[in-house]
Amino acid sequence: MRGSLPVAIDTTTQRPRPRAPRTRAGYLNAVAAMAATTAVATAARALGLPDVEMLFLLGVMITALSSGRRAALLAAALAVVSYDFFFVPPPYTLDISDARYLLTFAMLFGLSVVIGTLTLRLREQRQAAVERERRTAALYALSRELGAALDEESVANVSVLAVAHAFEAEAVFLRARGGELAAIAASPPAAVLGPSERALAQWVAEHGQAAGRGTGTLTGEEVLCTPVRAWGDALAVLAVRTPEPRDLDLEQRGLLEAVARQAALALDRVRLAAEARQAELRARTEALRSGLLSSVSHDLRTPLAVITGAASTLRADLALEPETRRDLSDAICEEAERLERLVANLLDMTRLDAGAVEPRREWVPLVEVLGGALTRLDRRLAGRRVVTALPDDLPLVSLDPVLVEQLLVNLLENAAKYTPAGSTVEIGARSEGDTLCVEVGDRGPGIPPGDEERIFERFHRGAHAGVRGVGLGLPIARAIAQAHGGRLVAANRPGGGAVFRLTLPMSSEPPRAAEPAGESSA
Repeated sequence: MRGSLPVAIDTTTQRPRPRAPRTRAGYLNAVAAMAATTAVATAARALGLPDVEMLFLLGVMITALSSGRRAALLAAALAVVSYDFFFVPPPYTLDISDARYLLTFAMLFGLSVVIGTLTLRLREQRQAAVERERRTAALYALSRELGAALDEESVANVSVLAVAHAFEAEAVFLRARGGELAAIAASPPAAVLGPSERALAQWVAEHGQAAGRGTGTLTGEEVLCTPVRAWGDALAVLAVRTPEPRDLDLEQRGLLEAVARQAALALDRVRLAAEARQAELRARTEALRSGLLSSVSHDLRTPLAVITGAASTLRADLALEPETRRDLSDAICEEAERLERLVANLLDMTRLDAGAVEPRREWVPLVEVLGGALTRLDRRLAGRRVVTALPDDLPLVSLDPVLVEQLLVNLLENAAKYTPAGSTVEIGARSEGDTLCVEVGDRGPGIPPGDEERIFERFHRGAHAGVRGVGLGLPIARAIAQAHGGRLVAANRPGGGAVFRLTLPMSSEPPRAAEPAGESSA
């Protein structure tokens, strides 16, 4: 899952720092800078007093850039003292021989303070710009990670990782659904909320505003809870607990709210995507139901009408000729068999959808399975020439004979539907290495270009007029092939017609018959 790596949101400029050590270091830098400036000015004897003043201003500016405001003020004071002691006559004393130097000292100190302040302000602005750029880049990376999230758990994981990394704190993401909160992500994973903290999170979800430490609302708890809102509704609550009792400042609060907004957008997108998938599923289900009802009602009504008409004729006219009675009886039997196959296909598809089809493999010769299929379709294939080409050395195959027989029945019935009486249906089989290949071909109208895969979709029927069927036979045949680890594909034949090619794996050897005990060698 993307988002397993924390999104780095840098908040180092907002965290409390130990000021005393940094202040001492700044003071030392100020002293060192003024000492270096004094040494340079002393070594360059040719410099006039205005040049020395410029050197001290440069030293103050460098101190402001490197060590901050307080160090710059100290450097300004040291610049005045050093300038007076080392360069203003009389040298090496703080005495002033000319009162005009007092104005010079004041101007030097004032300019030093102004230059130091401006320099420090530029430095802070540059740092703020860098931090804004970092934060913007981090939020962009966070939005990209959230954009790749495909479910609520992924959104929650990305959010808590980002918050925990940014604030060096514990973070818990609680989903709000039906008035109840459920924690679905935490960083670290062991982080949990106590009863009072969960009550605080519940309040935040109900009122849609942040509460807890540093907010002015319900501040007695150690956590800060922020709502994750979209379109006015609280979709979740993001809880943050810092390792030491400290409040988040305004910038950190703003960053946390930005993460919450990004998470809210991602959750809303995930919800809309789920609703779209559900709507698509409902539409497909409705289309399948409509297709099933339309096909089944037609294919049930036609044979039932034939059966009812033939039975009524037999009952109404007992003096019918024997040949007529036989024709009517054959019609009843043929349509009843058609109904039986239709119901069997519907039941098979239901079992396949439920995952209840598990092949019960047996070592059987393919010729027996094919013979059973041809026997079942004896009436349906009447008037057509069936040609089989099975080699004598075809090995035994491990398969479910009932399922594979149904597969062959569906292929042969499909051939019978799309071929006229008197045409030829060809059945061939061969072994190719560790694979058994079975082909059923006909000389019918063939498959429309581009429909080689569509014909295996449920309720898809060819565009040829007068062809009856629900459109389940070929999908069931492919499902049976796949349940055996095989494949079923279709193609057009050279010269017209279609061919269906079934491949089944033959990866193991058939069992050998046990030798009689009396024939064992000594």
